[in-house]
Amino acid sequence: MKEYLKVYDVVLKVQGPVFVGSGQEITKKEYVHRRGEVIVPEVAKMYQFLKKKSLASAYEDFIMKDSRTSLTDWMRDQKITEKEIDSFALYKLDCGDAIWERRTQMQVMSCIKDAYGCPYIPGSSIKGMLRTILLFYDIRNNPQQYDRIKRDILSKLDEKSKRMNYLRNEIRRLEEECFHIAGRTDRQADMTNDIMSGMIVGDSRPLSMEDMVLCQKVEYHKDGTEKRLNLLRECIKPGTEIHFTLTIDQSICNLSMDYIERAIKCFGEQYYLMFSKKFPATPKPAENTVWLGGGAGYVSKTITYALFEEKGVEVTQRIFMNTLGYKANKEHKHSEDKRMGVSPHILKKTKYNGESYQFGECTIEWTQVS
Repeated sequence: MKEYLKVYDVVLKVQGPVFVGSGQEITKKEYVHRRGEVIVPEVAKMYQFLKKKSLASAYEDFIMKDSRTSLTDWMRDQKITEKEIDSFALYKLDCGDAIWERRTQMQVMSCIKDAYGCPYIPGSSIKGMLRTILLFYDIRNNPQQYDRIKRDILSKLDEKSKRMNYLRNEIRRLEEECFHIAGRTDRQADMTNDIMSGMIVGDSRPLSMEDMVLCQKVEYHKDGTEKRLNLLRECIKPGTEIHFTLTIDQSICNLSMDYIERAIKCFGEQYYLMFSKKFPATPKPAENTVWLGGGAGYVSKTITYALFEEKGVEVTQRIFMNTLGYKANKEHKHSEDKRMGVSPHILKKTKYNGESYQFGECTIEWTQVS
């Protein structure tokens, strides 16, 4: 192994259910719900079974014409037994602490899986998480370096825009200021100057569907009240270990693991002080805590609070007000954020085994292997 390549075995231990979505939704016509579990059928196998039962035509009518009935109810109406459903199941998932109200069919968001149907975490998701943490840390350590970009952001805060385009140029400049320091070319904007190209993060080892649980989205408000939403996510269970390899090419990337460790500690401390501490009964995270995946929330994925510190609530509120439509702003009540002293004023949580968890919360540890 070349001396300038440092390789680490990294372990994320899941503290709060982790969701990295595939972008696909499993609708009420694509799963069967029964006694605390959801069965997702293997469609081709199920269809062959239905053909043998002379139910293929009825199934096609159900899929094409019936917008009200769920697959659960249709299977029951056709008197298909649990044993028969098990025979064409692709996988089953524990419903965890999700509450299924009578006649309610919840939306299920699928996690990302490999070609063999095994859940995993893409290296790009882990690297994106680390990139946000490192940018946050550099801004906290060198605030004067970002003063000009900060002023430019303040001057444009009241511009209305779609979320994908809002402050895009300013965010790009922030990243260039922090990471485009490799000095390979004279143009800072050139991607070849990005030191993070020297950090190679592999996909995680495959997980099993036994490591997964369905978690219901819960909005936790500043006054301690909760609101359950009819949305389920295929999540990695608390207690699961996610293993991946991280390689640092020191000829490109000058970041040591000691530096990354300090950045993670700073990020977790500030996340707690600026945001999660504002919600009742929210414990202080461990020093090596990170937040990964969908549902982890705005503050875990942005550097607004690093840039604006005590003004972070007001700036975040204005960002939401300018990127969300009238209906969404009215529904989420972002106009009240500043008065409440926190923005956003909802913490995204879920329930598992009777306990309340934040989505995506993990602890991280590593061992150098070469």
